[in-house]
Amino acid sequence: MFFEQIQQILLRTGEIYSTQIPIIAGLGILFTVFTIFESQTASPGKVWWRNPGLGTDISYALIHAVLMPYFRIPGLVIVTLLLSAALSKVEIDEYFKNGRGLFAGFSFWQQALIYLLLTDFLLYWIHRLFHSVSLWRFHAIHHSAEQVDWTTSYRFHPVNLMLQPSLVGVLMLTLGISPAVMAFFVPWDILSAAFVHANIKWTFGPLKYIVATPVFHRWHHGPPDDGGSSNFAPTFAFYDVLFGTFYLPVGRLPQNFGIDDANFPKGYIGQVLYPIAPRLRERSADAEKVAPN
Repeated sequence: MFFEQIQQILLRTGEIYSTQIPIIAGLGILFTVFTIFESQTASPGKVWWRNPGLGTDISYALIHAVLMPYFRIPGLVIVTLLLSAALSKVEIDEYFKNGRGLFAGFSFWQQALIYLLLTDFLLYWIHRLFHSVSLWRFHAIHHSAEQVDWTTSYRFHPVNLMLQPSLVGVLMLTLGISPAVMAFFVPWDILSAAFVHANIKWTFGPLKYIVATPVFHRWHHGPPDDGGSSNFAPTFAFYDVLFGTFYLPVGRLPQNFGIDDANFPKGYIGQVLYPIAPRLRERSADAEKVAPN
């Protein structure tokens, strides 16, 4: 019975994530079209398919965005099921539709609104924590991109993913946000993350104080003393306005990205090892120095 429940959960989630690769392909086409209009780009002449870090970004996209989600939400749901007790097929269907917890009695769209606002609030503060000394070594992987574009949105260390979106996902399930609501926002999460990293100089005028835009997040990838310690919200810029971390200077755009570490590994394996295994990351850095181009 238990294994049938797990199988049912995996099948339901598999249906949800089967659109991942088409979405990624669609994003590639979408942002290729945008680069045709150089007047709309933040860094003219720098196109994503010539990004020197593209191979690394592709590795993150394939491993973390395509494969890991099949284990992420099912894992969260299975943990919740184990903690709450075995459920029947009917109860599992009910769980997917309505959730179990504080917000379980709310309608789908009420849960959706709560999910959007509450997750962004939590992700804002966790993001700020990742800029602290103790967690920066994990988040530095994301900021190591020397050319920021939509593919940069996939470049995250597994620990960063576990303590940010996955942790928030567990909390949302515990509060009664249904897996159906969370699954509904999967395409939105992918698109919005790619959008704010895109090489586009859009600010949305007065809406820049409400929602995150490409220029807003582009400044976040700048040096720590020039935007890199600001603009932490993934979707709603008003959290940065509210907590005093909003930064969007008028009349100029950020151009300098990356981190100040000449020995920082460029490849996927070296970056994953970098924060967790000092000796291994040193060997990885040495190996990358002698590796053929």
